[in-house]
Amino acid sequence: MPAAASAGSSVYAYLTFHVRNPRLALFCEAAASLLAASENDKGRQWIHIHRELAWARAISNEEISLFVMCQKWESASDLEAHTRSKHGQEFSNALMIGRMLVTEPSVSMFGEPLTSLQLAELAAEAVATANAEEAEAAAPEASSSSSLASTKAPFDQSMRSTTSSTSMQ
Repeated sequence: MPAAASAGSSVYAYLTFHVRNPRLALFCEAAASLLAASENDKGRQWIHIHRELAWARAISNEEISLFVMCQKWESASDLEAHTRSKHGQEFSNALMIGRMLVTEPSVSMFGEPLTSLQLAELAAEAVATANAEEAEAAAPEASSSSSLASTKAPFDQSMRSTTSSTSMQ
C-alpha cells in the first residue's frame, strides 16, 4: 500500500504524455501556456518538462514523442488546487480537444526522495510484514493438523481398547 504524504513534506507529481507528432506544435504551445500561467501558483516550487531522448529502448518514434512533466509542490492540497485552476483545466481540455495524445496521461504523486537508510528501513518493514503474513497463513494449517491429531488420538485409543477386548473374547 502506498505511503501517504506526511504533513510538511513536499509533493512531487510525474506525468507522462504520449504526444502525436502531427500535434506536437499544439502540445508545446499548451504546455508553455501552462508553465507561464502557473508561475505564481501557491505552493509551486517548480515544474519541468522533459522530452525523451533517442536511445535503444525509446518509446518516441516517427509517430509519437514522449514527454514527462515533473512538478514539486509544497503540499498535496497545493497540487490539487493547481489541477483545478483555470489554467490547469485549460491545459487538460486543450490536450483532449486537440486530440494531441495517443493515450491519457499517466499521473503519479510521490513524497520526498528516499535515502539509502530509508530504503533499508522500508525493506526491513516489508520483510517483517511478509514474515508475519506467512506465519499467519501457516497458523491455520498448524491448528488444523493439531486438531486433527487430537481427534485422531481418542479414536486410536478406542480402536485399541476394542481390538484388545475382542482379542480377549
